[in-house]
Amino acid sequence: MKALPPARLGLWAYAMTGVALGARSVMAAPPPLLPTLFGLGGYLALGTAGVFWPERGMYGSLLWHGPRDRAEVALTFDDGPSPDTTPQVLSQLAAAGVRATFFLVGRKVERHPELVREIVAAGHQVGLHGYAHDRLFSLRRPAHVAEDVRRSQAVLERAGAPLPTLFRPPIGFVSHFTVNGARKANVTLVGCSARALDGLRGASASKVGERLVRALEPGALLAMHDAAERDDYVPASIAALPQVLAAIRERGLRPVTLGAWT
Repeated sequence: MKALPPARLGLWAYAMTGVALGARSVMAAPPPLLPTLFGLGGYLALGTAGVFWPERGMYGSLLWHGPRDRAEVALTFDDGPSPDTTPQVLSQLAAAGVRATFFLVGRKVERHPELVREIVAAGHQVGLHGYAHDRLFSLRRPAHVAEDVRRSQAVLERAGAPLPTLFRPPIGFVSHFTVNGARKANVTLVGCSARALDGLRGASASKVGERLVRALEPGALLAMHDAAERDDYVPASIAALPQVLAAIRERGLRPVTLGAWT
């Protein structure tokens, strides 16, 4: 039997403590105020951390790291496709002979289906990143999550991509709603072992490159951007990509699409 993640066990422990305190208040005297507030605060803090750092597995399992006994890494790109920036990434990957996984936004796919076909023709894998990149996606009910996934799948298939079964939620946040919705839609949730943190204008390409290079190890799953959310700036990952690709070669690692790990 697979061991449960410590974070999930911690959340359950807080929840059970809350149930016990509630039962005590009904059957005996109300619990002391200060310990109760402390416990409630801890539960809320732990639950929120689980949304922001889903790799801890608090609400469910997701693919965030590959096998540690194989000299492989996975490069992933979010928020495309964009005619202004996605071709720059594709050009760099082609020059290096590297294949990656692109998590695409449904409404952008509808506007630029030719880019999806270009991505697929180059041997890259495509995944789902929400239809509209809803920043509050982790608060949406499971039925909404499942419907969004299916809508995005249909859009990508119409653009010429194979049926995507990998789903990285917008912003990368994962709640129990997200987990249950993904399960309903029969898709695999994807996180990462390292983030470029280039989702804001003005991010430093050198710092992004250094951050990603530090994270390179067998099984590393790097999350970058091939486009800005609103296509209003060039993500720093694009300028940092040559540094990352060079470090991968120097360390003898082999880039793979996520299909190699699923």
